[in-house]
Amino acid sequence: MALAPDLSIATLDVDPVTYEVIRHRLMAIVAQQSAVLKNVSGSPLVTEANDCNTGLYLPDGQIAAMGPHIVFHSGSMELVVSHIIADCASNPGINDGDVFITNDPYKGALHLPDVTMLEPVIHDGVRVGWVGSCCHVLDIGGMTPSSWCPDATESYQEGLILPPTKLVEGGTIRSDVWRLILSASRLPANLGLDLKAMIAANHHAKHGLLRLIERYGVETVTSVMHTMLDTSETAARKRIQALPDGVFRARNYFDHDGRENSLTRIAVELTKQNDELVFDYAGSSPQMPGIYNCTRSGLLGGVFASVLPVIAPDIPWNSGIMRAIKVRAPEGTVVNAKHPAPCGAATVGGSYMVKNVAHAVVSALAGTDDATRGEGMAGTTGSIPVFHLGGRNQYGEGFGGAVTEALAGGGGATAGANGIDYAGPHEILSYQITNVEGDEATFPLLWLRREVNTDSGGAGRQHGGTSLSAAFTVHDVDFVHGVLMCHSLSMPSTSGLHGGLPGSTHRVSVSRGTNVADALATGTGCTGITALSGEVTDYAGTPGELLLHPGDVLDWSFHGGGGWGDALDADPAGVLADVRTGRISTAAAERYYGVVITDDALDTAGTQAARERQRAQRRAWPRTRTADLPAVVADASRRLVGDRLVVTEAVDETSVLGCTCGELLSSASENWKEFACRSPLSADDLGAKVRLHPELLAEGFACPGCGSLLAVEVRWHRDEPLHDLQIG
Repeated sequence: MALAPDLSIATLDVDPVTYEVIRHRLMAIVAQQSAVLKNVSGSPLVTEANDCNTGLYLPDGQIAAMGPHIVFHSGSMELVVSHIIADCASNPGINDGDVFITNDPYKGALHLPDVTMLEPVIHDGVRVGWVGSCCHVLDIGGMTPSSWCPDATESYQEGLILPPTKLVEGGTIRSDVWRLILSASRLPANLGLDLKAMIAANHHAKHGLLRLIERYGVETVTSVMHTMLDTSETAARKRIQALPDGVFRARNYFDHDGRENSLTRIAVELTKQNDELVFDYAGSSPQMPGIYNCTRSGLLGGVFASVLPVIAPDIPWNSGIMRAIKVRAPEGTVVNAKHPAPCGAATVGGSYMVKNVAHAVVSALAGTDDATRGEGMAGTTGSIPVFHLGGRNQYGEGFGGAVTEALAGGGGATAGANGIDYAGPHEILSYQITNVEGDEATFPLLWLRREVNTDSGGAGRQHGGTSLSAAFTVHDVDFVHGVLMCHSLSMPSTSGLHGGLPGSTHRVSVSRGTNVADALATGTGCTGITALSGEVTDYAGTPGELLLHPGDVLDWSFHGGGGWGDALDADPAGVLADVRTGRISTAAAERYYGVVITDDALDTAGTQAARERQRAQRRAWPRTRTADLPAVVADASRRLVGDRLVVTEAVDETSVLGCTCGELLSSASENWKEFACRSPLSADDLGAKVRLHPELLAEGFACPGCGSLLAVEVRWHRDEPLHDLQIG
């Protein structure tokens, strides 16, 4: 029987009680769908790290309700559905009981290990929607175990590519396709469980939706689904409309292109006009030769993940919000790669950096209005190292999996609070890591420590959250094969906001042939490579494939959160409390916060003097230009557009930018940084655990009147200071 390709139903008037009952039931169906997926999956990345998602979608793929896990996956699902319809509607057809599978990043997936399955929901011969799930599988083939392939130069080398393919036909698994997929994997048993988990999750959600339709009628349920999107769109547009029009810009960089330690720019320009946001990534570099590129699916997922927490924290998350947003990027750039560019590390590469810069401009926009300022946030967990292990475990069985503690980066600071310690990436809504005992039971590894990474949070009036530091060694096997993909080892990707300093960079060191076994046997307190013998390699770029043997120790730490505002404005008592808990060292308290601590007590006079010295030093920084500005209107209200920056109406009806101290800098249309006091900054000036790639430079911009630090910028030496905001 031929099926209608979609369902176009006029929106019905559904009473508010029924609407809310159905809306919450749809959300519950998706939550139950996620529970089924996690209970059946064979991947620790799903069961422990929640590297998955689920959802209900309209016939054209628009998200009606999304699962509580990785937002990246939800943001790309519309593309997946559109490609399934385009590729499969005529042949082999889309019918009741069919399930379609894909992992092709050029067909809507993020990268090959992220396998996606979608099943149409058909009622009386009409397709009323889709149910879908996605999870990161442990191995889908490719050059390297785990399908993270650091040497790949084209997508064909990264694993089995599945365009939209019918895996289940009329309720029966196609065994030929099933065998084809499992034959590509080094861990077919785990992969088979993941595939069955997605089939089961979708089956559960489909029947949950059909039961809802049986109870309330198809017109009522589909009307509620459409209304959910319309309601979220209206609320998002109202929120955006209330913010001032303007242009906001942000940049970040890869310090490794997947092949060598060269720089690649990711740049965004956000234009806010009326009730719409336009993200333009035209200033980004061409696609890279290595695997950190992302395709358009990763681009959309990254923007989706950045907008929702800031603009719509209290609005139901669905595709309605994205109707108010446009995303542009030329094909062939690092954020919209052209086939067959490799993109095996897109989720921690291109998509992640898209999210970082989009989050920075959205947070800057939110900071221009009192109603939304508290939702803005400095950078959070600027990148994620992926350390995927495999081989034979301590039980003599084949294994594979990732060390999830790498997710435990610091959270970004906000206008009213320090960043959350170990916050992890904010696009993973249900982020968690495995405890040490769980990892040691799963992997042939022994942990020497897992602890707070002191001084990892970026300094600021509110400081960034701290990250983890850890060390482990091989235990009870002859070797472990690993793939360690990691950028931002020689630059801070976790940016501060409004004069806040960036969070720490990643650090990865491996010491070979240490005396760790002897130290453990004698009870010596060895917590890392500094207390052991051995030949140490401190990586400045992606380590790639590693073989670890008994006696080898891997020691690593992760990005801290970015700071918010000038650290000299931080509450000294709060800094002292953080010193006592190990978040900040005594030396860092004095250098970055101007807080003097003697014998575990606050030196109030010393602190006041230290802070005034630092502010005086900033006022002495040179100025490139000075502006002849009109006076401001005496009774004009000032709009705070940062932590200290304000825009004020001038007597000639233009707008000028200045500081809360009353110092005027420039007209609102000019780059205010050219009129501020400015000075180069070293890596040590940025933070105690920050490193800078040799092609990067850092610069601070301060108010000539009060010496407050208004912005800190890390940029490629070939780039000019960023014109970060234009209000009006």
